[in-house]
Amino acid sequence: MRRRHRIALAGATFALGVFALLPATPARADDTSDLQGLLNEPVVTTASKSAETATTAPATSTTITAEDLRKYGIHSLDEAIDFLSLGVVTSNPLHTVDIGSRGVTIPSDQGNHFLLLVNGHAINEALFGAARFDRGLGMPLELIDHIEVVLGPGSVLYGSNAMLGVINVITKRAKDMLGGHVAIESELGKSYRAAGLGGFELTLFGKPSEVTFGLEYFRQGGPAFLFGPQEGGLDNATGQPAVYTRDPNALPQGTWGGRADRDYYAQVPSAFMRFISGNFEVNVHAKSYLRSTPYRARYAQVIKDFNDADSYEIDRHVWADARYRATLSPVVELSTRLYGDSFDYRDHFNASQASGCLFDGVSTCEYLFSGVSRWVGLELQSSFDWKKDGTLVTLIGVDERIRHVGTKSDALNYATHLPVASSISRIDRDDKTTAAYIQQTWQPTPWLGFNGGARVDYETRFRGVVSPRLAASANVWRGGTLKAVYAQAYRAPSWIETNFNTQGLAADTLLPESVRSIETSLEQRFGTQRILMGLFRSWWEDLVELHVLSDAEAREEARKGRISLLRSAGFTQFRNVSSIDDYGMNAAYEGTLGDAQSFKYGMNVTAAIARRNEANVAQPLRVAPQVFGNVRVSYDLPGSLPIVALAAHYVGKRPVDRAYDGAWEHVPYAQPLIELRATLSGAVPFVKGLSYRATANYLVAPCAADLVGSHSACGPYVVGPVQAAYAGHPRPELSPMDTFRVGIGLQYDFGQ
Repeated sequence: MRRRHRIALAGATFALGVFALLPATPARADDTSDLQGLLNEPVVTTASKSAETATTAPATSTTITAEDLRKYGIHSLDEAIDFLSLGVVTSNPLHTVDIGSRGVTIPSDQGNHFLLLVNGHAINEALFGAARFDRGLGMPLELIDHIEVVLGPGSVLYGSNAMLGVINVITKRAKDMLGGHVAIESELGKSYRAAGLGGFELTLFGKPSEVTFGLEYFRQGGPAFLFGPQEGGLDNATGQPAVYTRDPNALPQGTWGGRADRDYYAQVPSAFMRFISGNFEVNVHAKSYLRSTPYRARYAQVIKDFNDADSYEIDRHVWADARYRATLSPVVELSTRLYGDSFDYRDHFNASQASGCLFDGVSTCEYLFSGVSRWVGLELQSSFDWKKDGTLVTLIGVDERIRHVGTKSDALNYATHLPVASSISRIDRDDKTTAAYIQQTWQPTPWLGFNGGARVDYETRFRGVVSPRLAASANVWRGGTLKAVYAQAYRAPSWIETNFNTQGLAADTLLPESVRSIETSLEQRFGTQRILMGLFRSWWEDLVELHVLSDAEAREEARKGRISLLRSAGFTQFRNVSSIDDYGMNAAYEGTLGDAQSFKYGMNVTAAIARRNEANVAQPLRVAPQVFGNVRVSYDLPGSLPIVALAAHYVGKRPVDRAYDGAWEHVPYAQPLIELRATLSGAVPFVKGLSYRATANYLVAPCAADLVGSHSACGPYVVGPVQAAYAGHPRPELSPMDTFRVGIGLQYDFGQ
């Protein structure tokens, strides 16, 4: 109860602080200020698949502009989320980032509870449900026009995965990219990026047409980290000290750790093209994401060798989307969208630990896991503007998709690269999904609006799921908008969760996850200032998790012949094991000052109480902060002087990812994190078309005193072979974080 009081007090204190910081603005802004405020109000399309202002959209949303991305030194989608969005936060395990919203984060879920769109095309695939919210997005930031971050359940129009929200990355039109553009950027000593972009307009078959495109290559190497040493104990298979490397002289037997300077890297080549001719549009995107994680952990290459540059993961994703819109009358508009995706994944790692390489005469095993996901679909949509003025609009759509998924696992002798066993963990399945949705918007008066709808999704693995939404907004006074939303969403278990044989123990029948959510918010605009206060509550059911078997459960499964107790790692199985109760508040304040709006500022905060419930036991969510937010300020200096921008990102303390798995004396928490960023950007004097951007990033995240701290900053992930705390055993170690980065970038625009 005390925790709840503290969070409520924190929210109230923030609200009072925001009002205290408000500039001395008259109660009724002048007409010029009001007009500028209307011009500054973002238009979003994601919440309803139609253009509307963020104030009236049936969800709480944030729009991050291209100007914001450049001005605040943003390098990737997760940085944009952390420094600039409301209600969403990411956590970086030096792997693919975790993303959460409003107090709910599911560790290592590969982003499958957030739906990611690029120009309205869903990126989440069927094998893992994965989407990449970091550098793995593979989209040059110079090509992004804006990013719409929509909070809350979004299955009403988009189906599976939109449980925490929907993020839509929208690219620029040709008019904003005319000519050619070359960009190079480096975080000194750690990464570099090169991009070529362009856009042009033309007339094709008598219709105005345009093309935009972008090519990019990103490479990151390091930094190096120091781990451990950790005493891993005896190997279950041999009874001897465990071996964690192929080099017998690198570490004493039974010891894991040291300097990791070869196995933290990433490479992301990508290409994107958008073609528009009249009412016809084509988008094509291709990218490859190669990465290596500098440690072993519960979810990250559990038995891989230490500091092994040959252990990596790679996924490749190619998609195309063709759509055509036809206006049949002032009332009826039809649109057709044909789309197709190809996603493949490969996990390659080497293991010298005997219990992870149980083959006679083989000292090091080379493991290869391969997975593919292919799908094609057709979406038909009709819009009926009954009064021809946008006040009464019906949207009806159907979406049918055919999919294929496949996996296999192979074990090879590292010395010979020859197979030592037949392929296992095979999936080779085809299925289809069918969905139908309807949305009705009604604005009976200029100050009152309603939005209601529902979607039904069918899939071969489960019966139909209905996802409704009902929202209302009212302009209660000058500049003030009151909004209320009820919505439901679901996530279909991925094929890995339902069909993959995890450590010899396949899942039993899994149900789709579901969430119900209510929220209300009050937004006040006065001139170019905006303040928002919101409350939310959500209920999650049938959460799918990788359950760690107890000793008694493992012995029972071994008795049935489903697993072998020779394995040293914990045994797991995907199950519908828990529910989540979540409630809290969001608040935001932003605005501009000055005749030319040269001074801009903003602040976002979220405070939430989220509890995971299993077997009548309620616990805080692992890795999920109860309080997080950001603050930013920028000033456009006059003339040719640069733009100066400062931003800060805060994450409160949160339980580590293994907090409830071991015999901890106290629940272990990662300490609060503060990340600071300063950016200078502007035109290079005397060189037409050349601009620059320089950034400095400093992160403070103290390591917990009751855990091993080999690093100057620690994240909420337990790393190494010691994954839980037991009496008489070594203490676990938390993941390291990169504390300081300096970046410099140049962009040259030509041929405009």
